[in-house]
Amino acid sequence: MNRAAVVERVAYWIGLAALIWIVMTFLILPLLASLHAAFFKDGSLVFGQVVSELSRSRRVRAALWNTVWMTSATMVTVTVVGLFQVLVLEYFHVRGRAFLKIIYATPLVFGGVVAAAGYNFTYGPGGAVTHLVKAIFPSLPQDWFIGWFGVLFTHTFLMTTFYYLFLRAAMRRVDYAIIEAARSMGASEYTVLRRVVLPTITPSLLAVALLTLYTAISSFAAPQVLGGRDFHMLSQMVLTLNSLRRPDMAAFLALMMGLCLMGLILLSQYYEARASDVGGAKATAAIRLRKIRSPVANGVLHFFAYLLVAIYVVPISLVVLFSFAPAASIGIEVIPSSLTLKNYARVFTEGSAFLPFFNSIVMSLVAVTVALGVTLFAVPVILGRRSWLTRFLDIAFFLPWVVPSILLAVGLIVTFDTPNPFVGNAVLLGSYWLLPIAYAIVALPLMVRFLRAAFMGIDPAYNEAARSMGAAGLYRYRRIILPIVAPTAILVAGMAFNDLLSEYPLSAFLYNVNNKPLPIAIVDSSLSVDPEQAALNLVYVTLIMAFSMAIILLAERIGLGKGPETTTL
Repeated sequence: MNRAAVVERVAYWIGLAALIWIVMTFLILPLLASLHAAFFKDGSLVFGQVVSELSRSRRVRAALWNTVWMTSATMVTVTVVGLFQVLVLEYFHVRGRAFLKIIYATPLVFGGVVAAAGYNFTYGPGGAVTHLVKAIFPSLPQDWFIGWFGVLFTHTFLMTTFYYLFLRAAMRRVDYAIIEAARSMGASEYTVLRRVVLPTITPSLLAVALLTLYTAISSFAAPQVLGGRDFHMLSQMVLTLNSLRRPDMAAFLALMMGLCLMGLILLSQYYEARASDVGGAKATAAIRLRKIRSPVANGVLHFFAYLLVAIYVVPISLVVLFSFAPAASIGIEVIPSSLTLKNYARVFTEGSAFLPFFNSIVMSLVAVTVALGVTLFAVPVILGRRSWLTRFLDIAFFLPWVVPSILLAVGLIVTFDTPNPFVGNAVLLGSYWLLPIAYAIVALPLMVRFLRAAFMGIDPAYNEAARSMGAAGLYRYRRIILPIVAPTAILVAGMAFNDLLSEYPLSAFLYNVNNKPLPIAIVDSSLSVDPEQAALNLVYVTLIMAFSMAIILLAERIGLGKGPETTTL
């Protein structure tokens, strides 16, 4: 064995040992620690005591009830709106379909804590729409939007992304020949839609409905910003219990939520598999858009289609417009009378305003860099040598998608709030680095999934040809493999970076005064009555939206995620 081969072999085993240490220390150990905290305290089983205390708490019971009925209501309203959007884009002939497709995609860039802040600015006590509506209805309460209604409204129009991304694809797989056969037998448009189209897409509809339910149960930013003092959900209660130094109760609630969410994921995967079996490649004729002949019904369809446009466009437009407005006009004017770049100058030149933005940029860059390095090493190892160890790593990397982020956060807190031998007896809780570590952990599943597909798509002949010419393994990886997967690596790094800029649940649990990130600053500013803070908040939100749009355009340019074209009448 030559020297280069020895060096490569040593480097491989060192890298594998580091990989195992990362997975065990920052993923498996925190999950086990959260389980231990939920059931044991000082070496004694406290499961019954924790359940008793939680059941006696009026606030916990209220949060549980709010979570149950809010997720149920959200699933109904989002299903109605999401299914309507899919029918508008993929089944009925509606004027301006290309424009509608762009507008209905706005939750992809205007979601999470960004959207919660934007909706609060638009419809909250000092919102432009609130001022306009109060001019017409003076008796309307100033905080009419705050509470359960604001949370449900926000959920309804921001959780349609699964329908937009996945149910549209299912609609395209409907065999148009079956639709024409039903029409030829005298079936009305309503009957065709109810008896032919909907049963075909039902597996996909159930899958996206379960994903919506998963998102609603773990909703954090919307109730935190828009729920007010009287409406709280379980995710907020976990944070409250943790701040009260009750990790046992916080871990138990997070664990119960995690089990529920994991069940929903398994159900959604089951229905996704059924959708694949049903839809598959059986369609023999592309679906064609159907124009409604009744002028009244066609007018109603267009009215609601463009009403959704107004609902989506107004908050985004006002946020972007007022980000260029003087702070004195915020909360006073419906439309700013003048524009300025002062707010943007403050964000990039004023220390206190720039610090949250800087912290998020640095921590997200560190997390993405570490996660990408881990992924680029781990994926070839997992694909190259199948064993119990590689199968374990393969499963472990996807745990952050299955486990709710608040459970992971509680586990990290419990694990690293005392000296831990896995990190040299350091106490990471309260340090700068625990939050970027958590960011890197939650970024891994996205990177592993996309880069796994990229590595599997490489033609083995390239590697074999280089091997036959005497190229060493590291040289082949650096000069052949990496250039091929580089576009995908760049894209997923950008996607992960974008997600981390607005990652609120982990940030709320793990940040401290040394690394206050952008999502926390956005929530704090949204709840502030200071117009200067509101102005900075609008700049933060606009910058995150701009970066999200850049990532989507990059994805479109690279060509990932393109769907099949449909034929219109």
